[in-house]
Amino acid sequence: MQSVTAKDLKNRTGEILRRVRAGASVAVTNRGRRVAVISPVSPAVAGESAPGNADSDAWAEIRAALAATAPEHADWREALRLARRRP
Repeated sequence: MQSVTAKDLKNRTGEILRRVRAGASVAVTNRGRRVAVISPVSPAVAGESAPGNADSDAWAEIRAALAATAPEHADWREALRLARRRP
């Protein structure tokens, strides 16, 4: 595992993140003590290409609920105009 100081991480963040993206794990040290490990995240954890993830399911439910309701107003402008009239 590669090791970098906190100062190096601050100064070379892009370079270090490219290493992590390529699959390397990097230990971060502060005053000689290991304080963190940066490692690549798996696609499932990152939410990438995870079919049927919770976000897409929630949005599908929201779209279905909106499609099933009849709007009270012709458009958002009318709704806003009427909402501003109310005390």
